Amino acid sequence: MGHGIMIGPNVGIITANHDLMNPNAGHQSGRDVVIGKNCWIGMNAIILPGVVLGDHTIVGAGSVVTHSFPEGWAVIAGNPAKKIRDLTKPS
Repeated sequence: MGHGIMIGPNVGIITANHDLMNPNAGHQSGRDVVIGKNCWIGMNAIILPGVVLGDHTIVGAGSVVTHSFPEGWAVIAGNPAKKIRDLTKPS
């Protein structure tokens, strides 16, 4: 996790899951979640195993982030989350 992250209440950052083909087998091996600097994760968002969020990514409240947005500088939202807006990098 990078410097300056803001995380809202009830956010889930999930690093492992059950085997879909055999839920009784226990958890699969964990996968890292990487969150860049100055990200903002809205209330009730869920970030799933293996996701990489680049610097300055804003995750909308209630979003389910199923894949990575490593380029950063974006607003993502929805279920599954998709990019809804680019953020302008300062010059």
